[in-house]
Amino acid sequence: MTSTPATGIVQCSDSIQDAVESVFSALAVLETEARERLSAVGRKRRNPGTSDLAALRPTIQELLREQGDRFNGTGVVMAPDVLADAAFHLEWWQRTADQGSRPLRLNLDPRSESFYDYTLKPWFVIPREEGHGTVMGPYVDLHCAGLYILTFTRPLTVHGEFVGVVGADVPVAAFEQLVIPSLKHLGGEAVVITGEGQVLAANTPTWAVGEMARELLSHRTRAERAAVRAPEVDWSVIRMKSPAGD
Repeated sequence: MTSTPATGIVQCSDSIQDAVESVFSALAVLETEARERLSAVGRKRRNPGTSDLAALRPTIQELLREQGDRFNGTGVVMAPDVLADAAFHLEWWQRTADQGSRPLRLNLDPRSESFYDYTLKPWFVIPREEGHGTVMGPYVDLHCAGLYILTFTRPLTVHGEFVGVVGADVPVAAFEQLVIPSLKHLGGEAVVITGEGQVLAANTPTWAVGEMARELLSHRTRAERAAVRAPEVDWSVIRMKSPAGD
């Protein structure tokens, strides 16, 4: 039996939901270990320090190896003053061209004009304030060699208290490989678009990744629409209707 267009677009949105959830599932091991290590420190009646976060490096590096090109970087970013020896700190590693990894170094000195205040970034604010994961982008991250990326983050909590986020930077090109097959099965011209109107993926060269196309969100545009039902994103699949209404 051939799927109706409505069924097809819902199946496409479900496949994109699966792709989103697969990234968060991959982060679960790192999230669990970070929580367990920080909890263990608390049981010893001392505040955690940067050395406790450094103990996560083997897990972070193994995650990068397992995910290959799918993850450009991953790690944990701590809330201010959680650690005893650093007001701001992240244990975040990036892939290198030779398939190795290196730590991401940022200016975390609040006295500096170039201070990188990650506590103001939406990928940190949303997990902290709303208590759930989020996906930000696509955007060009200069810390990722100018790649178009999506930043996936989830709140890291210990005994119910927010202590930071665990996350990953996923190149849009890698994420596209997960969603383009289902877009192509729709036929016609179809895109995945964010709630802000930014194109995330498309099955034709008409639309470029990162392009603003807010007009597609308007119901004046002749199109079929299906929301991606992952709670971390505000994305939709949109399939343009032909002039004949096919």
